[in-house]
Amino acid sequence: MTEHHGASPSVSPELLAHSSLPHTSTIPEVSMVEESTVTGVTFTPELWMQRRHWALEILRREAVRSVLDIGCGPGSLLETLVIPPSTVSEPPLRSHPDAGGSHLPSPVDSDLEEDFGLGQGKELFIKRLGGLDSSPSVINPALSILQPPSPDSSFPPSRPRWEPLTTELYLGDIVKYNAKLEGYEAVVALELIEHLDPNVLSRFGVVTMGTYKPKLLLVSTPNFDFNAKFPRAEQHDFAKKGFMDPTGRTDRVFRHSDHKVEMTSAEFKAWAEAAAADWGYNVEISGVGVSSNPSYYPESDPAFASQPIYATHTAVFRMGTGMPLRSPRSVRTIELPFMPGSRESAHSHKLAGRFIHPVSAPGDGTKAAPREIRTKVREKFTGWNIGEVSLDELWAVLEVAGACAGSKRWLVGSLGGWGDCASIDPGNEDEFEVRKERGSAFTVRWNRFVSRGQVDGQEEDRWGEKMEGIVESEQTGGW
Repeated sequence: MTEHHGASPSVSPELLAHSSLPHTSTIPEVSMVEESTVTGVTFTPELWMQRRHWALEILRREAVRSVLDIGCGPGSLLETLVIPPSTVSEPPLRSHPDAGGSHLPSPVDSDLEEDFGLGQGKELFIKRLGGLDSSPSVINPALSILQPPSPDSSFPPSRPRWEPLTTELYLGDIVKYNAKLEGYEAVVALELIEHLDPNVLSRFGVVTMGTYKPKLLLVSTPNFDFNAKFPRAEQHDFAKKGFMDPTGRTDRVFRHSDHKVEMTSAEFKAWAEAAAADWGYNVEISGVGVSSNPSYYPESDPAFASQPIYATHTAVFRMGTGMPLRSPRSVRTIELPFMPGSRESAHSHKLAGRFIHPVSAPGDGTKAAPREIRTKVREKFTGWNIGEVSLDELWAVLEVAGACAGSKRWLVGSLGGWGDCASIDPGNEDEFEVRKERGSAFTVRWNRFVSRGQVDGQEEDRWGEKMEGIVESEQTGGW
């Protein structure tokens, strides 16, 4: 938590009484542009999936370790972020620059490396995850997502967790300051700002970039330019198919009854660039959602010439190195013992729950010797009666992953190495071979594999060499 000079320790939010919350969440209205039965407009994949994929892709590329989802709703994004990664946090495998053959750009994680040159991998290694929403009706479902799974729960089977995870959930106004929410590397606000009254929206940047100061802020919001696909006002049953601006500031028709603002591309660009400049951030503006019937800005448009008209605006705010133009000091408050605001009950946020997801991975956290690793791998190949499997299939064996203490690089190094992951037991590189062909997954080949099957009364290995002296077993193994 960030210390503020001259301020007393921050007041902890009051813990919510769960009996005061609704037992079921209300079903939110579907954004009109996403309801194909109304507009005839379809997206592949669905628009909400594209928005979530965009956010996850950015978070992965930036390799963030903590995420706060403001306006989290019932927890659709949190549900993905809470899933434990398959390994400990470590660099993905990379090919040697001058290597050829099977040493192509990596792995395990890295078709992203080929596309973007970042090599950050396809997984997130989250250590701290938080959610904030102002609606009591969504707190219970979000809370159930952030709680650790029950120890006696067997379905769905839980994934091993290699590092502990702290989760927290708050009920309260998203533009009110809460010192407990400082320190997150990334803040995400998907489909949120359009629900804010204009005077509240004006404080969005103050609290997020000006006060919490994440290194990354992700924002998505509807693109009003896309609403040309909506039914016109003069059409029949118009009131059922769109929503007039409830603020009365414009005659625009919005996608949702609770939207207070929907910006055009030019308006969103101006808003985002001004907010970034105010608080010392750089911003990258784009969008997601090209429909089944795509439209484009005209060639004469000075800012967006010939660009697709996306259904959703996106903005990635990255903390810059310059000084902000504005000061957020007025957001923070100094709590003193004689001030009424110092009481727990006066805090603007209520804590719904804070949890620790403990390490649940097999093993004791120490790496076994490479010789022991190869013995376990050899036993699995023998039991499966197969000479080559994908690296991910081998890693899914908890006994193997546990012996590697969650490090896939340790497994690869124990099996002879690949790319920038050298063998950690020189002299034993010929028994196993880790391979990667372009466009395919990593595989592990056991070069000394001998099949238990018989061909014309003689044993034959996987690769066609006839072998003798192997006693046939009735056990065929399996996955």
